[in-house]
Amino acid sequence: MLRFLPILALSALAACAAPRVSAPPSSLPIVVAEAPTLSPFEAALREIGAEFRPPARGKAVLVNIPAFELIAFEDGEPVMTSRVIVGTPRTQTPVLDTAVSAVRFRPTWRPTPSMIASGEYEDRVWPAGPRNPLGLAAIRLEPGLLVYLHDTNRPALFERDARALSHGCVRTEKWDALAAWILDISVEEVLAHANGRRSFDMAPPTPVPVFLRYHTEFPDADGAIRRHRDIYRRDASLVASSGEVCPMG
Repeated sequence: MLRFLPILALSALAACAAPRVSAPPSSLPIVVAEAPTLSPFEAALREIGAEFRPPARGKAVLVNIPAFELIAFEDGEPVMTSRVIVGTPRTQTPVLDTAVSAVRFRPTWRPTPSMIASGEYEDRVWPAGPRNPLGLAAIRLEPGLLVYLHDTNRPALFERDARALSHGCVRTEKWDALAAWILDISVEEVLAHANGRRSFDMAPPTPVPVFLRYHTEFPDADGAIRRHRDIYRRDASLVASSGEVCPMG
């Protein structure tokens, strides 16, 4: 009997070393990760296969040129819309990605040589004030870029359906609310600066990217897909070269 003890001992060790695999109790639930719920705007973007996606964090501004519309985003969601006036087919608003550099309150303005040559404007500097073509405030983009989002001295033009009327800049109906949102101040503060006595710049506390895009098919802030006239007769992927538009004095 003694000679069988090592065999029995090895068998016992093997039994201890072998892991016991037991089936999970049938009562335990199987957890399946749910896909994130898309907002109506995001769902519409995917439906039409639009390449534009607002940043998931922070603030951003989109100007859809053929829609004559500006949409402000915060954390990827639309939070504000505004009618805009964009460039004519001859003086097109360029398609580009840029960012806000500053909001200039009470800007001055000087027409371009082409505007002067056409006889539309005299060669002079327009003083700051409500009669200035840039209005009471201009949201300046990257340094050196002569395209702005700005107020206007002709607000009645926002009532028109077709608003390709500017020399390339983007006149913004809700300029005061947009400036307040960009600067994280109240609309009352914006209006106080705009109706003050001095011209000055105020930089945003955090970077705010600005997308000037050309989408003839695009959702509105509620996710309804809209189709817009191809006012510049070009493909949305083409980028217009930036010209000499809306110089600031």
